Amino acid sequence: MKRFLLIILFVIAFLGIQAQSGIYIPSAKPIKDMQKAMQNPEQFCLLLNFKDADSALSLSDLDLLDSVYGIAFDQYNPKLYTMLIEGYATDDSLAQRRVDAVYHYFAHRCHSPFPVRYAVNPIHCSCHGDTIERLRFEVPVSKSILNQSELPEARLLLNKSISVRNSVLVTFRNNPDECIGLVRGCYIPRQDSTIRGYYVTMDLKRGSVYAVDNTKDSCPPALHIDIEEHLDYHQIVERYFLIPHRKQLLVNAGYIVFNSNFRRTADECSLPLLDSIYVRVPITQEQWDNKLRIYAKKYSEKGVEYKSLTTKKIKVKGTDNLYAQVAINPAQFDTLFLGKRIQPDEIDDYFYEVESSREVGSFKFGKDYYKAYAVDKRGDYKLKKSLQVLFRIIEEEEEEEPQLELPKSDEDIPE
Repeated sequence: MKRFLLIILFVIAFLGIQAQSGIYIPSAKPIKDMQKAMQNPEQFCLLLNFKDADSALSLSDLDLLDSVYGIAFDQYNPKLYTMLIEGYATDDSLAQRRVDAVYHYFAHRCHSPFPVRYAVNPIHCSCHGDTIERLRFEVPVSKSILNQSELPEARLLLNKSISVRNSVLVTFRNNPDECIGLVRGCYIPRQDSTIRGYYVTMDLKRGSVYAVDNTKDSCPPALHIDIEEHLDYHQIVERYFLIPHRKQLLVNAGYIVFNSNFRRTADECSLPLLDSIYVRVPITQEQWDNKLRIYAKKYSEKGVEYKSLTTKKIKVKGTDNLYAQVAINPAQFDTLFLGKRIQPDEIDDYFYEVESSREVGSFKFGKDYYKAYAVDKRGDYKLKKSLQVLFRIIEEEEEEEPQLELPKSDEDIPE
């Protein structure tokens, strides 16, 4: 008797547990809470066991299929599943009939020659926020007929213990790429990019200008940005003007203009535009010590004015080259100013007072007129010391900007 029991146990151990119809989650460990695990799982299986030469679906099979359909084809399930239908038998034609019976069940439920899925698809747009679209797509289905007599024993076990002999195994895998396409988003720029002027550098992360996630909508044209650099002090002082601001006196020490085919207006987007585009401008230590800042347009209910951005000092590793770095957003693809805020009673420390607007290069502040320069006996420009230290005055042409290696820590300009 003991010998007979040992033989039975050996046979069970060799063959695995008899195939049992049911819903399973592939796992190396037992599932403790199956109900929780089946809430929009990443992958799960349906196992249907057939007897003898049967290929028709029983009532219990249909109950399981209905349950699986309610999970995999629920329009509010965020997972988008592909299907793999595998038939295991010693007779290929029998396995084929069983696989076809399962396939036709899903097609019939979808009122279509093939399984069709409707799904609610959440979309996030960096400009317009979150929205929902309704998808309709043909579910990718693969069929496989497997002769179980030719397979190794391990290949006939699910979760290392459940036999799949004389069964149909349907595996559902979350695979949005295969269901609705590889391109499911619009990103401008399409990849991390760097745009260089002669001195100025702009770094843009993928999608920092515009990003739409999880949809197949077409993208706008590719991003183009041209950089105009107005950093030569001769050009600035000859046609001098202060940085526009209604209340503050902002000294202009140069400016950069970004011309782009993709400029956002402040009220165009329902979401705040992120300051995720980084601009670097070469500066001197003297400019930094004199609190030179970078100014950009800021929008508020009161209108538009230039305000200082959080400016960080970047030093190129292994050199003495310094850069001022700021973060901007697409609404600031316009003009950035290098400058400094001063008090009205300090204006005489920076500029020469002149008699009238007839003076070439003069500008008005309050009731008086000023110039940024005087001309010495040799005909050279002469600037007051306070203004001169704000300019990056270059006597000789410099080499092109090297590749930066940013430090781990930055120094912020104090208020």
